[in-house]
Amino acid sequence: MKLRTFILISLSSFALFAWVVKSSWALDAPMSEEAVAGKEVWQRYNCVSCHTLFGNGGYVGGDLTQITARRSPEQLSDFFSNPPVIPPHQKETHVALTEEETQAMTAYFDYLNTIPTLGWPPQPRVLEGGDAP
Repeated sequence: MKLRTFILISLSSFALFAWVVKSSWALDAPMSEEAVAGKEVWQRYNCVSCHTLFGNGGYVGGDLTQITARRSPEQLSDFFSNPPVIPPHQKETHVALTEEETQAMTAYFDYLNTIPTLGWPPQPRVLEGGDAP
């Protein structure tokens, strides 16, 4: 009886997994060529060492998953072409990108902004009263 239950649950789980995988193929949103070029720029300059996408990466530079919802394309373009000094170093700056790389990165961030994140990244809570951590 226990073996029969185990086999039934295993087969049901596998069937559900196969259905989810097959269904996810239909949901594939293709990236534009410019967004793919932006992803390549992201990888070439190793942005993930400091910045986070979908919670993965470095935590020094912050999460950029939905940066285009918070910043305009002009602000991003200005930042990429004239990068500020990175605090607290006061000497080190981001790499200045070319106009083509800037457009590609903006397209990549626009693409990332279309992916549903279900509330990620979480917003910090403001504590009122009591002990602060």
